Amino acid sequence: MSYILKTTTGLGLALMISLPTGSFAQQACGNGAFPCKLADGSVFQNRIQLLEFRQERQTGFLNEVDRKIQQSDKDVSLNVGALQEERNKILATLSQIETALKRERAAAQGDKDKAAAQKQAQSQKAQGEKKAQKAEGEKQAQAQKAEREKQARAAERAAEKEKQRAKQQADRQAIAKREADERAEAQAAAERQAIKEQKRAEWQAEQARQRAQAQAAQGSGGDAVSTEIESLTDKDVRKSDQEFETAVTGTSEDSGGGMSKFEKAILLGLGAVAVGKILDNGDEVKSRSGDRVVVEREGELRVLKDDDALLRRAGNEVRTETFDDGSTRTTVNKEDGTRIVTIRSVDGTVLRRLRVLPDGSEYVLFDDTREERKIVASKLPDIVAAEQRAGVKGEAELRAALEAQAAADRGQTFSLRQVRDIAQVRAIAPEIELDAVRFATGSAAIAPEQARSLARIGNTLRDMVANDPRTVLLIEGHTDAVGDATYNLALSDRRAETVALALTEYFDVPEENMIVQGYGESQLKVPTLNAEQLNRRAVVRNITALLR
Repeated sequence: MSYILKTTTGLGLALMISLPTGSFAQQACGNGAFPCKLADGSVFQNRIQLLEFRQERQTGFLNEVDRKIQQSDKDVSLNVGALQEERNKILATLSQIETALKRERAAAQGDKDKAAAQKQAQSQKAQGEKKAQKAEGEKQAQAQKAEREKQARAAERAAEKEKQRAKQQADRQAIAKREADERAEAQAAAERQAIKEQKRAEWQAEQARQRAQAQAAQGSGGDAVSTEIESLTDKDVRKSDQEFETAVTGTSEDSGGGMSKFEKAILLGLGAVAVGKILDNGDEVKSRSGDRVVVEREGELRVLKDDDALLRRAGNEVRTETFDDGSTRTTVNKEDGTRIVTIRSVDGTVLRRLRVLPDGSEYVLFDDTREERKIVASKLPDIVAAEQRAGVKGEAELRAALEAQAAADRGQTFSLRQVRDIAQVRAIAPEIELDAVRFATGSAAIAPEQARSLARIGNTLRDMVANDPRTVLLIEGHTDAVGDATYNLALSDRRAETVALALTEYFDVPEENMIVQGYGESQLKVPTLNAEQLNRRAVVRNITALLR
């Protein structure tokens, strides 16, 4: 027992010795004069700093005593009573320090507020005097200026009047000449544009008429010259994370050997597809890559491709009938019992698609074999669409945006060809930008993690088709203006196809309900010839309501 008492007493004495008393602090700091310095080298600028230092030290002692009290259960040499007594003393000291700190801080804040108020009052007084002096000076300056201006105006009035008379005469003559020149130029431009639009409309109408007369579209068009039946497996199809087997554009001059089925079909109906050749319909071949041929007429580029490529999915049975004019009728039997019948023209463009569900229900998705209704582009609504990005909208918002349509033309319908080719027609159906999709330079593949980021738009599109099997979705690809326009057109079309593949692979959006189209650099979101990420984009539109 005597040993325990000695131990705890020693601890208490040690703690007492280590506590800086008020008199000790005053002596070390010169009886309250600041700044001051303690024996251990600590310097304090004022009493608040000194009190905070003491508070910190006392808190440390308190923590040490608490630690000893906790150890007393295991160490019988510690006197808990003495430790508790010591703890109470420290708490009392901390309370005194806290009270003193509050008092000192209140006093310091009061001094600070008083000084600030005095300073503000002096500043306001000085500003008032300065403003008064400035106002007086401005008043005198304005009076002097007014007098000078009055004299100057009196001296200049006569000369200015004559000068204005001469200038007005010259201006009238110049305006009359400029207006005459502008009228002449506007009339000439309008005539040139009218001729160009008329030729383009006639050419497009003729193209549409020829497509509609494809033998494959005729119920009694004769027997097919060839029929091919394929049961597709994974090795027969391309996936969205795979690149195409050939370069985006090519310049091969062969006319038979090494050609793709698609190019051979064009050769059958339109002539040789070698680069630089003129097809039978007047289009010049600018590039070919096996899966796509880019042609030009009167400075306008167009990409030809097999619009049935999306239907080539693993598990599907594909029956392709080719007629002697190069048109085809493709019947796809899907694993779920759905049957898709597609008519394509000689250039690969899809003309008509029929979707037959397992229960026998039939839905014509679109039919360009029927006569087009003539439209006047100048009478179409001039729509400025608000930017809508899939990545920042929920599924309900996406569905509402995709189902919206400009009120001005709700009753007007168009052919699929018109929707694809005329920007003002497409604009009637709002677009959703697939901002999660970013392609590497020159690539037409999507990494799986990017494809999965399309979940919200993918689920929305799948549900829309499930609710209305007649739904038709247009997937567009766009590039910036850097590089060759032919290359950009073919690349954007490949990228649009890849996006559609991803929507089918990851989210079960029926491939037959999607049409893909690349527009290259023809519709820049940001008008610049430089590299611009905002121009390299993929978008989706619900064009169901636009189709007849």
